[in-house]
Amino acid sequence: MKKFLRVILGIMTMIGVSMFLYFMGHRIQWEKYEFAVKLCVSEQTAVIMAETAGLKTAGAGEFDAEDMVMQIVYQLARRSIVKVVVKDAAGSGIVWKIEDGIVIVSNRHLLMKDVTAEIGFGNGESVAADIIGYSQQYDIGFVRIPEETVTGNVLRDIYEAVPVLYETESEEARAAFGSKYATARVMQVGAVSDRNTANFSTGNVIGLKYMPLFNTIVLETACYSKAGMSGGGVFDEGGHFLGMISGGEVPEDADTREAEITYSIPPALIASEYEAIISRTTQ
Repeated sequence: MKKFLRVILGIMTMIGVSMFLYFMGHRIQWEKYEFAVKLCVSEQTAVIMAETAGLKTAGAGEFDAEDMVMQIVYQLARRSIVKVVVKDAAGSGIVWKIEDGIVIVSNRHLLMKDVTAEIGFGNGESVAADIIGYSQQYDIGFVRIPEETVTGNVLRDIYEAVPVLYETESEEARAAFGSKYATARVMQVGAVSDRNTANFSTGNVIGLKYMPLFNTIVLETACYSKAGMSGGGVFDEGGHFLGMISGGEVPEDADTREAEITYSIPPALIASEYEAIISRTTQ
């Protein structure tokens, strides 16, 4: 009993009473989802990930506080992630807004292929969405699912991402981010191209870095990603959205195009581009 109380207190300290109550109130059915698991950097990290992600069947044993944190982060994050299919290409997207339908943010390089997209949810449902616009400068685009095509089952299974709108333009802002998030543990979640499941990996924040390829400052993480996870999200231990995956650094001697360093677009830039696109489309 004392051990159980220590676990609960640890969870409350790290992620807050509200998230704990959310988890307990929804009684998530762990066995419903199939997971495709990949880990960052090393075999040792892979072992740690299997433990800290908490992917154990109900009743398999006791969970400690860290297990519970990562379980909750995954269950919130995977509800914010969708599969995005445009013509013959597939990637990931993030539930950005649930208003007047559902707005999904994804990568411009995927959405530029057409004017419509197919969105796949974790419960197996797929719906059509209209591409409402994409950034003229950055790898950011948005689609909207009309409200009349959104089912109750989908609404029950999704969760609007909660972004951390940190600034990146000034040295002071980047230093403030680094003091809070340097080496912080994160979870990256993206879609699996051939199934209604999720790829995820755990790793840590490296920092903020200007990348000419993306024409902006990006979030750099030491965390595994691969094709199909682009457009997915980086989430902190509180389940907050820290960035949208847009690319990564693949080792020169790698046999497959799988990155160990990931680059992600900060949420503040996504928010700014969304407002600009909405402003243009409503004029």
